Amino acid sequence: MKRLKLSRLIVEYFHYSLKPQIMYNKFKPLVLLFAILCTFNLIAQESSVAGDALKSKKEIVEEAKAQVEKMSVDELKAMMEEDESFQLVDVRTEAEYLAGHIQGAKWIPRGKLEFAIQSIAQDPNAKLILYCRSGSRSALSVVSVMDMGYEKVYNLTGGFKEWTEAGNHAFNMHGEFAVIAFEKKEAKEER
Repeated sequence: MKRLKLSRLIVEYFHYSLKPQIMYNKFKPLVLLFAILCTFNLIAQESSVAGDALKSKKEIVEEAKAQVEKMSVDELKAMMEEDESFQLVDVRTEAEYLAGHIQGAKWIPRGKLEFAIQSIAQDPNAKLILYCRSGSRSALSVVSVMDMGYEKVYNLTGGFKEWTEAGNHAFNMHGEFAVIAFEKKEAKEER
């Protein structure tokens, strides 16, 4: 703002102080060039200030996780055992889904979620549980689905990783499997 005022003062100085038309015409292009350069500099400074306000990925995910309803792995397992009505949605990539997913999960990648969610849940009161590998992508997805008007949308805390670490089975094209965690011998000896 200060530079813009300065450039206006210089333009006015040349306009009013140099009475002979010849002098004015001689310096007019220089004054205009100076005013343009000051304006571009001002715009560049404003955009760099806006760049400082960008949120990090971590901040965006934390905000999403703070505003969504969460469901634990144990709660999901209990719902599955009681045959409660809900839709389980895997928002990971196709490769992740094919490598292993929770039984009954429908695959809708995060990038296509808003376009495809209505194909599995037309009722805005339908209970939807979304998961990804660790719960970050699914938290962002829950926010998006809630913005569409769905009311009972949950993020599976810890995602597929926590599901398998809790000893629950997963499924892929070969059938049911369980993930076995092997500990290093040194880690056991430290305990």
